[in-house]
Amino acid sequence: MEDSFTKEFDSEFAQTNMFQAIVAKDSRKLLCHIKNGENINAVCKRTKYTYLHLLTKVAFPMTEKQYVPMVYQLSNAGIDLDSIDVLGFNPLQLAIKAALLDLMMAFLKCGATTDPERENEMFSKLLGPCTYELGSWYRKLSPGFWDAVENDKAFKVNILVKCWCRINIYRNGKSVIEQAKQSNACDKIIKMLMNNETTIEFAHATIAGDEDRMRFLLLHHHVDNHTRDMLNREGFFDPYTPMTLYQAATKYGHTHVLPLLASLENGTFRTTPSHTRTPQNAKSAICVIS
Repeated sequence: MEDSFTKEFDSEFAQTNMFQAIVAKDSRKLLCHIKNGENINAVCKRTKYTYLHLLTKVAFPMTEKQYVPMVYQLSNAGIDLDSIDVLGFNPLQLAIKAALLDLMMAFLKCGATTDPERENEMFSKLLGPCTYELGSWYRKLSPGFWDAVENDKAFKVNILVKCWCRINIYRNGKSVIEQAKQSNACDKIIKMLMNNETTIEFAHATIAGDEDRMRFLLLHHHVDNHTRDMLNREGFFDPYTPMTLYQAATKYGHTHVLPLLASLENGTFRTTPSHTRTPQNAKSAICVIS
């Protein structure tokens, strides 16, 4: 079955270590390949799929949680979230078409650009009980920070911050915080963005299982380790249950970062000589905080 699956892609793309790690559902191997400098921007010549498109191809609603850390790993490394395939679909749209709620939310939280007209049309074609939940979360998380800042929507900014949507995003070389200042957004918006930017980067590093990145942020920036994903819930009819960083790491199987998070919670985390050097690729292309 795996051979027939890989035949859908050109051999050069299918033989990359990152392709193999994704197909094997191995997020730790994928992160290792990223840190070793492998090309995150590889594209299948036949389908024009990036690795993010590939995630939506191999995931199913019952297994997609295993692929969520990979979205954050690739996003942290600076992959283009909005690349389109040969049929003109970006990864977010493929996640919607396949009713992959967790991946759709991950793309939105990492800063994927939305096209409401096209994506609402996709929602209208979905069938089954998951349809309403997908649409509900899409409306909560989009449009994102750019629209909220440009239209001075403090309430929307607050929602996005509380569910760990990335603030450290850029458009035409300008950060969303710079846009907020230049567009005369209210002080409340600017304060929320500035006070939470690094903490949300830390949350994304935690979901990615990237301990190097986590330590770098702790050593060089202020991180609120008491942050919570306030809009977390296990099912559409379940109550909201705020999720801690420790719970997020546990949810995605990152047992190797739990001692670090535990030391933050109990106040025993200390800078040691072995951690004062910036780990390789800890500062990703998108996540360098100035």
